[in-house]
Amino acid sequence: SHGASPAGSSAPASRVRRRGALHVGVLGPLLCWAIVYADIGTSVYYVPGILFRDVGASAASFVLATSIVFVFLAEKYADISARYAGGGGVVSVATDAFGPRAGAAGGMLILVDYFLTAAISAVSGFAYLATMLPALESAIPWLAVVGLVLLGLLNWIGIRESAAVSAAIGAAAFAVLVTLVATSSWNAEPAHWQKIGRELSAVGRLPLGDAVVGFAGAWLAFSGLESLAQISPAMATPRRRTAGIAMGLVVVAILATSPLLTAFSTNVLDPRGLNPDALQSELAFSVGGPWLRGLVVATASALLLFAANTALVGAYHIFGALADGGFLPRFLLQRSRRFGTPSLAIALAVLMPIGVLGATGGEIAALGELYAFGLLGAFAISSISLDRVRMAEGQRGLLFALGVATTLAVLLAWTTNLVAKPWATLFGGSLTLVMMLAGVAYRRGLWRPREAPSITTEEAERIAAARPAAAEILTLAEALELAPAYRPKTLVCVRTPNERLLEEAAAHIAGRREVDVAVLYIDEVPGLFVPRDTEPSREARAVLEEAVTWLNAQGAAAIPIWRVARDAGEAIADAAAKLGVEAILIGTSQRGMLWHMLRGNVLTRLTARVPAKTRLVIVG
Repeated sequence: SHGASPAGSSAPASRVRRRGALHVGVLGPLLCWAIVYADIGTSVYYVPGILFRDVGASAASFVLATSIVFVFLAEKYADISARYAGGGGVVSVATDAFGPRAGAAGGMLILVDYFLTAAISAVSGFAYLATMLPALESAIPWLAVVGLVLLGLLNWIGIRESAAVSAAIGAAAFAVLVTLVATSSWNAEPAHWQKIGRELSAVGRLPLGDAVVGFAGAWLAFSGLESLAQISPAMATPRRRTAGIAMGLVVVAILATSPLLTAFSTNVLDPRGLNPDALQSELAFSVGGPWLRGLVVATASALLLFAANTALVGAYHIFGALADGGFLPRFLLQRSRRFGTPSLAIALAVLMPIGVLGATGGEIAALGELYAFGLLGAFAISSISLDRVRMAEGQRGLLFALGVATTLAVLLAWTTNLVAKPWATLFGGSLTLVMMLAGVAYRRGLWRPREAPSITTEEAERIAAARPAAAEILTLAEALELAPAYRPKTLVCVRTPNERLLEEAAAHIAGRREVDVAVLYIDEVPGLFVPRDTEPSREARAVLEEAVTWLNAQGAAAIPIWRVARDAGEAIADAAAKLGVEAILIGTSQRGMLWHMLRGNVLTRLTARVPAKTRLVIVG
């Protein structure tokens, strides 16, 4: 499964909510674990049946063997989550490593992943319900279509998916699965344990080709790692610690349940006489009776349908990211006048998995083959991109070597899947290739008027907001979207590290008994034109991070705002007027004569344009 996210349907401020600086302390390690488990934990409900069709009773041995690589890949996703505080996962790391086209390719693979997640989760959810309501069994594909349409309508209306609800459902499902493991262990006979022991070591007895195919298929048991990277904007700081602990808990939870439940459901039971698409329900009834089956079905169906919804949300958020990058037309993001939600993007996010259901007849085995294409592709691009980023940083130690080995293992699984599942390769590859070619062609202006190489400063800020460099800072437009919840009365203008200015700002807001404060950095663009690829400079990011961290340590609630401008003084005055601040604090420079001349020009223009009711305080 894939796509758990704390955000629900996209609202006007959704891009603002992705910024890490505004989410300090929101999601701690336990809540992050529960949210990610609510996604990755759904795999155990349908993967054992898929693997049993391919490799028989030895399915658990492949899950166990794959789990070794899973542990190291989980470490890499924790690193990605910590590095890219604005979220984005594979899109962000691939863009950082290889450029926007690689990021777009990762985005296309994730879209395929989301489409299949929505389809397989909807079908599996109703398959579990059908074990208690047999009359539903013949209508499962149609019920899945109806379920997806209803989820689409809910997203169009604007119902929001809560991180706390996702976490609660995930935690409840985990508790029920632990109960199922314990009950199955208690009721298993010695003959069952002997059979499980033999099958867990079956990988070593199989021909190499069969073992590699089984290894590739077993990766479905670990789908959902990407969801940690999607919730990174909401993680408590320090983000690296939160991501590390949360992913560690995810690894423990998965290893404690998935291999054993796969072993029990394919060895204690005989899946050939049961419904292979709902083996955990059958196992629960076999070892615990109707009460345990009821608990498993209730939590499984809720979690699976919830995962289908989060996949739809993730898909139309990816549409937005690709549109921001110029790979999709922006009319896809046009919002409903009545509900304020992106109607066309939601409709496309629903229609694609419905089309997949039509192409496969709702068969979970076929959906699983298609699912593996996008999943392993996204894993491979994420892993190799992080290796490239680490290499650029000069890392060459044991962790780097293990990361490269992990990449090779994932690439082996993906290439094996491409060869062993030709129909899935044709479908997934064609869909990804068509979307990628269309996106690149659109970005190059094939289906639209060619864009000028230079743009307005406002357009430059809007485009830059979607770039990884702007992950933890806001543009002025995004800061304005926070009103009325956040209305700073003081604007601190920074250009270089200036402790005296920050001390004065802290004293100022403390004296006025304020908490909110805006910190502004302006990247000045020389000449008459603003390039399309303008983004926050390294100096802007470093100075803003230092200032915000220092002010927050003094008890303030500071937000970093970045602007690009030809005239810094005019841009400061404009920001002050739009934010409605009552005071502007700006420092004098400690640099040379040329810089003093430029600073004097800034102050002169600012003084001439500052709003009448705004006080200008020059520090130094």
